[in-house]
Amino acid sequence: MLGCAALGRWVGLLYMARNPVLDLPLGQVMRSEIALSLQVLQIHTVGALLHAWRSPKNHRNIEQIFDSPEQARHALATCAAWLGVQTQAIANPVGAWWAGDGPPMQGFAPLAEF
Repeated sequence: MLGCAALGRWVGLLYMARNPVLDLPLGQVMRSEIALSLQVLQIHTVGALLHAWRSPKNHRNIEQIFDSPEQARHALATCAAWLGVQTQAIANPVGAWWAGDGPPMQGFAPLAEF
C-alpha cells in the first residue's frame, strides 16, 4: 500500500489529466454516513477527497470519519486505484466503507430509491 506521502504525490499528478472519476459524488461510492460527514469538511467528490488527502494536516480529520484509520486509507487507495495508481494489497481486511454494504442510517433512504 502506498504511504501517505507517495499517495499525495500521485494525486497531484492525476490532477494534471482530468478524469471523470474525480467528479463522482462520494454518496455514490461510500456509505451515506461517511459521505455526509465528509461533506461537513467540504469534501463532496472523489477528487475533493483525494485533494484533501494531499495535505497531511487533513489525514486525522478524514480518518476520524471512517470506522478506523485503516479503513480511511483503504478508501483513499481504492479511489486512487480507479485513476490508475498502483498500490500494494493489504493483508488484513477492513470494514466496508463503500455504498451498499453498510447498515442503512435511520432517516436516509438507500441510494437505489432515489
